[in-house]
Amino acid sequence: MLETTVQPGTNIVTIDYQGGLSVEDEQRMRQVLDEVIRDHGSVRMLAVMGKIDFSEISPKAAWINLKAAGYLKKLDRLAVVTDAAWAAKISEWTAELVHITVRTFPADQRADALAWIT
Repeated sequence: MLETTVQPGTNIVTIDYQGGLSVEDEQRMRQVLDEVIRDHGSVRMLAVMGKIDFSEISPKAAWINLKAAGYLKKLDRLAVVTDAAWAAKISEWTAELVHITVRTFPADQRADALAWIT
């Protein structure tokens, strides 16, 4: 499940992801991101990654997610909150490949991550 929320009046988007991923989850995320970018020109994102069930990820949702890479150009900052070493490594690669400011925080430091992107 992917839940996408916005702090009212800001360009701060929180994405909470755990379990599987559906096409509807991806479509909602894209809609929120489009609205924030339209209103603010950029996004500051807090990505909270819990336990992911790869067997519950829809192939079509995964494809939509890959196509969402264009949103990376509109990110001012990305804070990734996770205890998964693989997710932290992907965040590191993302920062290097697209030259955005990314910082990874352990799961128990969500408040610090939010403060950092704010």
